[in-house]
This record gives sequence, structure tokens and C-alpha cells, in this order.
Amino acid sequence: MTDTNHSTVDAGTGPDPVTRSREVDESPSESVIRAVSEATGTDPLQLPRLGEVVDPDALDALFLSDSQWIDDSRGTETGTVNFRFSGCEVTVYADGRTVVSRPAE
Repeated sequence: MTDTNHSTVDAGTGPDPVTRSREVDESPSESVIRAVSEATGTDPLQLPRLGEVVDPDALDALFLSDSQWIDDSRGTETGTVNFRFSGCEVTVYADGRTVVSRPAE
């Protein structure tokens, strides 16, 4: 199986944002945890609970691909969700990207 995780650093002002593409079997909320962990250099288990700032189940439901749905419900094919988590600005995109920006120091 090929690793489809692509973490890159984008050019920008202040600390460089981390952009992470979700793996096929990874939920949007898992991608947020991994991207914030990478951006902050913090072990994922040491991060605050994601549920303190956003409902992980609702986030996942918004962006699940059609193949991940058991019933006739569908996630959105476009759009973004933005929020702050563990001192970072997080943007989750419907196309599978998660972008995490740390504030300028």
C-alpha cells in the first residue's frame, strides 16, 4: 500500500503553515490532530481534546467521502471549516487538506 500522506510546508508570513492531505482511511478530525501535532511539535496524546473546540463527529460528517457513507447521506464536496486549536489556526478543506498555521511569535 502506498503512503498517501503528504505533509508539506507552505510559504507564508510568520511560521510556515503545515498542509496535510488526509489518507483514505483517516477521518478529518484525525487529520487535524496529526497536523496540529506536526505544526507544534507536540505528541498527539499531549494535545488538548479536539472536542473542547469543535465537535469531531460533526466535522467528520461534513467531509466524509461518498464511499465512506453507509446510507444515502452525503458529506459536502466543497467548503471549509476554520477554528483555533492548541494555539493554531486550523482550516479543514472538503478536498482532503488540513492546513495549520501557528501565530507569528
